[in-house]
Parts: sequence; structure tokens; C-alpha cells
Amino acid sequence: MALDGDVRNMDVQVSWNRDAGVLVASLTGRVDGSNSAALHEALKEGMPEGERTLALDCAQLTYMSSAGLRVVLDMSRRFQGPNRAMGLCGLPEGIESVVRLSGFDKIIPVHESVADAVAAIASKVDVGPAADAAEEAGEDEQESSGGFRFRLGDRSL
Repeated sequence: MALDGDVRNMDVQVSWNRDAGVLVASLTGRVDGSNSAALHEALKEGMPEGERTLALDCAQLTYMSSAGLRVVLDMSRRFQGPNRAMGLCGLPEGIESVVRLSGFDKIIPVHESVADAVAAIASKVDVGPAADAAEEAGEDEQESSGGFRFRLGDRSL
């Protein structure tokens, strides 16, 4: 799964894997107004249709502007409703304080680690059929190093 384009100043990477049936998107780099639209598109493109779970791993992010928070908020709307869940995890201290001060943690659950997020999400959502559907589609569980990456312009996304 790759997305190529002519977008510059992309200094964020997205890698994908599935952990215990929960889709995990790991972000690396920085998110700001120059790349938030491309990140938003990459997140939408990287999710299988009908996906019911998402853990957004931010442990490797160095910066997130309000434009990045808008992307996260928009993604969270996809996971509202019965048998759907999303969580943020691994927030660096500076990003976590902005998330909490802005009240985003009241909208989107924040977890310390991917493992914590996966456990919380899996307890709310029946992840069995989603994992089965992903396997049928040829999307077996991925190791972190074997996840999908998006490349836009001369930088990875």
C-alpha cells in the first residue's frame, strides 16, 4: 500500500500494523500546517473500509500543531458509535499537555502505551470479525517493522 505524490515538506511518517485485531497507526516526525492535509489523506487511505478500531501511536512524534489536532479530531469522528473505538497513545509530554489542556482527552481516550490502547479498545469492540476480515483480505497482522508506509514527495509519510 503506497501513496506517491508531489507534496513537499513532509516530515511525518505513518506505519501500520494490527495488534490483537486493533489497527495501529504509528506516527513519526512532526505534524504541522504544511503536512496535516497529507497526513489526513494518508490516514484515510491506510484504513480498510469499515474499520472499527484505531490506536494512534504518537510516541515518535516530536511536534503536533493545532492543524494536527484537527486531523486527530476528524479521525475520531469515524470511530464514534456502537462497536467502534479509537485511542491516542504514547503521547510525548509536550503533545500530551496540549491534548489535555485543549480537552481533546475528553473526546478521545489517551493511553500511556500501544499495549494499553489496544487492550482498552479491544475491551470495547468485538475485534474478532474485523481481524478475520483483514486476514481474508490478505492483511495479516504486521510486525512494526513490516507495516505499511506512505511516501509523498521526497519524504515518507
